[in-house]
Amino acid sequence: MAGLWEFPGGKIEPGERPELTLIRELDEELGIAVKEDCLAPFAFASHGYESFHLLMPLFLCRRWGGIVSPREGQKLAWIRPNDMGAYPMPPADVPLVAQLRDLL
Repeated sequence: MAGLWEFPGGKIEPGERPELTLIRELDEELGIAVKEDCLAPFAFASHGYESFHLLMPLFLCRRWGGIVSPREGQKLAWIRPNDMGAYPMPPADVPLVAQLRDLL
């Protein structure tokens, strides 16, 4: 999904729980350390793409260690909740924007 703005995360490895996947991916993608007890389940997206079906949990994380920095060549932006809809996202992420905006 090159060129689109996405929520951080990735594929679950065999035997890995979603929370641990997110902790690993946040370190790999953004260079931050997150403890499992700092994650709170929030919502999920279910979307059928042409070649696969995605079931994606969304967690809230209000605490982390380190400074957020792009580790995989991606662009980063700190934006206001009302501006999230202005960024092109994968179809599975779009419904989550309104839920986050309402929370924040």
